[in-house]
Amino acid sequence: MVRKMVYAGEIVPLSLSDYLGEPACVVFFSGCNFDCGYCQNWGLKKSKEEHLTDIERVKKAISENKLVTACKVTGGEPLLQLDALLEIGRFAKSIGLKFGIDTNGSLPEALATVMPLLDLVSIDIKAELREESYRRVTRLRSPPVAEVIRSIEIAMRSKAQVELRMVVIPGYNDSVSTVKSISEKLKGLGYEEKASKGEACLNLIEFVPENAFDEEFRRIRNPSVSLLRDLALASGLKNVRITHRGIGISQPVS
Repeated sequence: MVRKMVYAGEIVPLSLSDYLGEPACVVFFSGCNFDCGYCQNWGLKKSKEEHLTDIERVKKAISENKLVTACKVTGGEPLLQLDALLEIGRFAKSIGLKFGIDTNGSLPEALATVMPLLDLVSIDIKAELREESYRRVTRLRSPPVAEVIRSIEIAMRSKAQVELRMVVIPGYNDSVSTVKSISEKLKGLGYEEKASKGEACLNLIEFVPENAFDEEFRRIRNPSVSLLRDLALASGLKNVRITHRGIGISQPVS
């Protein structure tokens, strides 16, 4: 029998911070199609041979911890390994766990394929949803902004819980005008209706410079709690949260 393999650089048996409101097993897929200088998981940017593992080992790790109520796959970019993601999602659901993923939103067709399995989808918003803004952060010549917008639209029309996340990086995406531009786009994609039902949130997250991949980003200061709070309020959106080492994970602001 041919063993199915997956690039999974790490498996965390129990996390209280990766899945909203649920203790979760977290699987870190390796390999990413972005090249963000601020990346905190830069060790997983490439799919390395040492990350290749039997998918049955991943399933075993998910099922062993009886304290978890959810499984989340992050990365890297999980949707690059769609077949493995689907198999893990089906397995997690078969043993009664909620299932969620993190994604950069660049692969909307793959997201649509896995969406029926998802209880939670967390989509990164890197900057203002324009090519020139995304180019600065992702370092891609032609960043797939239209695809990110399409992924958000797919998520908003789904039954899944949707978490939109932006790591706030001073000098890159920390202006009130940036947040207002993003909020106007989200309103047009159905965010407010879903958020009013408690099914969507925007999470503004502290950039941690010491963990960044690129030296340029390691020289940037981290944003303050007050800046994150001011940006959250300036968004004018419902159900906006902030995450900062000074106050903890996903604290509600509006």
